[in-house]
Amino acid sequence: MKLQFCKIIILLLLLPGSNYLSAQKNSKVDSLTGLLYGNTDSAYIEICCDISHAYFNSKQVNLGFKYADSALLRAKKINSHRYEAYAYNNFGNLYNYINDFSNALYNFEKALSIQRKNGNIPAECSTILNKGNTYFYSNEYNKAEKCYRKALAIYRNIKPDLGTESNIYNNLGSACAAQDKFSEATNWFKKSLEINKKNNDQLSIAYTYNNIGNTLKAEEKYNEALVYFKDALALKLKYGDNKDKADGYTNLAAIYGSLDDYKKVIEYLNLGLSYRDTTIYNADLKNLYKNFADIYEKLNDVSSANKYYKLLNNITSEISKKELSAQIEQNDIMNEFSKSHLRDSLVQASKIEKQKAEIGRSNTIKYFLLLIVGVIVIFLLLLFKRYKVTQAQKEVILHQKAMVDEKQEEIMDSIKYARRIQESLLPTEKYIERVLNQVKDKK
Repeated sequence: MKLQFCKIIILLLLLPGSNYLSAQKNSKVDSLTGLLYGNTDSAYIEICCDISHAYFNSKQVNLGFKYADSALLRAKKINSHRYEAYAYNNFGNLYNYINDFSNALYNFEKALSIQRKNGNIPAECSTILNKGNTYFYSNEYNKAEKCYRKALAIYRNIKPDLGTESNIYNNLGSACAAQDKFSEATNWFKKSLEINKKNNDQLSIAYTYNNIGNTLKAEEKYNEALVYFKDALALKLKYGDNKDKADGYTNLAAIYGSLDDYKKVIEYLNLGLSYRDTTIYNADLKNLYKNFADIYEKLNDVSSANKYYKLLNNITSEISKKELSAQIEQNDIMNEFSKSHLRDSLVQASKIEKQKAEIGRSNTIKYFLLLIVGVIVIFLLLLFKRYKVTQAQKEVILHQKAMVDEKQEEIMDSIKYARRIQESLLPTEKYIERVLNQVKDKK
């Protein structure tokens, strides 16, 4: 039995700072488009991703891919690895929306390669979760579980917020339940439930009750499952929308069917139908009509059974037509997108190459100028060093000259002093002349 589990979460990249994705979540596309121009490159990329999701939600797939592509090209143009990975991650989620799982995985792998090279662990964790969701949607539950476990191991080491951790537990529980590992699934769901109660997140509590109920139902523990389905319905009636309320009643009808209480089944199916829009043909309404037809057939109420079989036949036919038409339209859109994407990518790649060449030339000139400036600086430093050495040598010479002059002055002073002494000891010329005259006179 393939179970339906609530809230398989698609987690976008964890980017700090301003987040246009959440701030503009409910805005119209035209108001978002008005924010594109005159903004920073990073804001431009985030807003483009938001616009692409808005177009996807309105079934305008071609425009969704156009803006996603614009975000990726801008990220490449500014050479931002962080935002390039962000854009690839966005592409992966968009491909998940149209069930193109191989392309989704390709884009998630591109994002992971960039994130691992740049050591962006929070973003890597989020992309691994998205990759796990892709495996879950493509029914590769074992691979999905491995991704969720890996993401959880990383996330616990990066200061996790409880809300995201709860979603990982929920996804792990869904992956385990899909592999019939019911006990393990219940443990993961209860871990998620504990966090949701701490956060007082009433709708998340209701979804987790629903998941635990489905797991117990798969184990044929119907009375235990009934308790969780009733608790889930009580919260959905108080906090949920019409779809939540219809789902709550349908789940109770299913569990009463397993308990063979057909009166309760019809009662709750009718209550569920009262919250469905019967003018919109979708899988939920189809399943509801099928449940009505099956229960009336069990009760041998052929008239009522045939009534719902006819409704079921009509809705099945209409859904098939719509699905076929949507598939043809989607193939045409993707074909056109692939052509335009290739054309735009080639043009953008050419622009980027020219830009890189110009940057290369600019860098060459810049490095050459820096080299010249470096040589000049070194030459000036050498001149300055030579000047300092010369000045030092001059100071030494002047000092030595001063010392020589001082010594020379001392020597001259000594000579003069000696001369004075000699002069004081020798007789004067007049004295000698007088003595000589006296000697002559005696003769």
